[in-house]
Amino acid sequence: MRKSLFYKVILLVFITFSFMGCVLDEDIDPNTDDPQAIFIGKWSVSDNETKVNYEVEIKRNPSNSTEVLIQNFAGSNSTATALVTGKTLTLTSPVIGNNWQISGSGVYKTSSRIDFTYSLTIGGNRENRFALFTR
Repeated sequence: MRKSLFYKVILLVFITFSFMGCVLDEDIDPNTDDPQAIFIGKWSVSDNETKVNYEVEIKRNPSNSTEVLIQNFAGSNSTATALVTGKTLTLTSPVIGNNWQISGSGVYKTSSRIDFTYSLTIGGNRENRFALFTR
């Protein structure tokens, strides 16, 4: 009887560790040789300042291999450019759309999240914003 209990305990420990080894790492980068790859695609945005939701698409900048284009940035229907350095996007276009002034950066957190902190000045009124990009 003791041997049977011993084998059951060993089996239970083995099964427990087997399941623990199957946890997926959410932050696996698709291509570590291409720093832009983690950002490319469509993202749903929740802009906390104005409680507005919109969608952006991040694409490669064909004229600069170190930048990406963020279409519909700040819900403006305009495209902003951003420099890619590691897991950070830094806005490089100071003006978008109808003379909207922007500055700020976004940090890649996981394959489904970017935290973007930026300032937006429209008609002399400046707002500091936080936007959560998810997919």
